[in-house]
Amino acid sequence: MNFSTQKKKAGLTLGVIAVSIVLCIAAYALIGLGQSEEEVLEGEHLFVDATYLLKTGETNSSVNVTCTLYLTNIWEEESGPIKAIVYVIEQENNLAVYKNTVSIGPIGADSTAEIEIPVVLFNSSYKIEMLIFENEKLVIKGKVTLNAYPVYIFDEVTHSQRQEWTVVNEIQQFDNVRSYIKH
Repeated sequence: MNFSTQKKKAGLTLGVIAVSIVLCIAAYALIGLGQSEEEVLEGEHLFVDATYLLKTGETNSSVNVTCTLYLTNIWEEESGPIKAIVYVIEQENNLAVYKNTVSIGPIGADSTAEIEIPVVLFNSSYKIEMLIFENEKLVIKGKVTLNAYPVYIFDEVTHSQRQEWTVVNEIQQFDNVRSYIKH
């Protein structure tokens, strides 16, 4: 093989490689352009790890319950100011009968905060909708479904009846709200 033929083969090989690279870059650019018009999910860093209901008081007509959330910030930096808004909604008519707002402030880096939200319940089935905000932006939406009802207990010693409230936690579900940013 002469030097000119080797040169042509080397040039042809380099040409094929260059064309392949250009085609790969063009395909990547087209895929990237298609995605740039769509919204891309921003990193989520706040998560509800657990919820608890604590009965804190009762009257003949209502029961006071504290909804306790354990909210974890998985980032290595402090979160923005956190605020929770809770709506107590009667299941039978889907009407909010109680609202409470609790400001928490920032949650430290890689830590969990306990958030206590007091609510008042009456004899009914409820869904408690919880909205968690960071920097005034909704980041988590959750729901706890429960029943609150009085139970009458007969005291055999005094031959009288007393009332106690029962609160049954049926379902709980928390989802991060999709925070989208344009690229």
